[in-house]
Amino acid sequence: MNLLLSEDQVQIVDTLKHFLSEEAPISRFRPPAPQIGNQDHLLLPHLAELGFLGISIPEESGGIGLSGAEEMVVYREFGRNLLSPAIMGSMLGARVAAAAGNTALLDELLSGKTRVGLANPLGDASIGALCKGEFHLIESIDAPWLLCCDEQGSALLRRSDFTAIEQVHAMDHSLSLERARLENIAPAAWVSAEQDAIYTRALVLIGAFSVGLAEATRDMAVEYAKIREQFGKPIGSFQSIKHICADMAIRAESALCQAAVASLTLSADEPGAEFHSTACKLVSIDAALKNASQNIQVHGAIGFTSEADAHLYLKRAHVMDQLWGDTRVQRERMLRAPFAG
Repeated sequence: MNLLLSEDQVQIVDTLKHFLSEEAPISRFRPPAPQIGNQDHLLLPHLAELGFLGISIPEESGGIGLSGAEEMVVYREFGRNLLSPAIMGSMLGARVAAAAGNTALLDELLSGKTRVGLANPLGDASIGALCKGEFHLIESIDAPWLLCCDEQGSALLRRSDFTAIEQVHAMDHSLSLERARLENIAPAAWVSAEQDAIYTRALVLIGAFSVGLAEATRDMAVEYAKIREQFGKPIGSFQSIKHICADMAIRAESALCQAAVASLTLSADEPGAEFHSTACKLVSIDAALKNASQNIQVHGAIGFTSEADAHLYLKRAHVMDQLWGDTRVQRERMLRAPFAG
């Protein structure tokens, strides 16, 4: 199994890096940015023009027809630039629409004209032919559709189907968060896990996004250690800082390797996809959380201030952990998952 990027994948990464550096720099979150929410949805039509929204959708359905491996490297760059996780709503929502045969909605989603938020189940909430329970709605205030998925399948729900919608404070202030309920509502589109393992794919993409977080914070810590001086020397020359940065590099590399294995296993539809996708989220979230925390530590006193960018990555890592099953849930799932030796 070759874990190195191909020439075509390198071109995809370079194109996306250039676009995001111009249109979605981390500086967009600094004052006078909105206190709650973001404007990342404005990038959807441009990402659609570049083909990223339908990168893994079959060509006959209007997509690009690439594999989960290409999708993984794309989400890695999304994580590096802290793109709104609602991007998963648009891209995975398009898969639901395609599998459900809703071509009109599929065309809207692939064009980037229609937004899709995320519905994260809470407690005993369930989705299927009928959906019910309590949910966290992420990035859904102006989105007519919401995506929800679990091990049984994936659903596209109308925002108007939810009741008792209440805005709540999010740990990550750059995201909008609401609490809402569903009362035995039939989804507008439902796809079973046997028809398309979207939940398994979602775990890989969350993991890939988290790899980007881990790599970005590693790079931030290393660059700061080069320029910050104490006792007349760069702090990167001190052994304790060297050890921290080395640990961050190892975590990021381990997470990337696991994400690559999971995406290739998923793309080839090989046995073990469930195990590796779960491992992907676990390893990558662990790397993202620990690297974000240690990045703050390397930055010292300034790392704890809202003016620095370091806190943004830690908050986003916690959000990605909670999405569609936190670390405890994923550990339980890993124990149940069959592993192909």
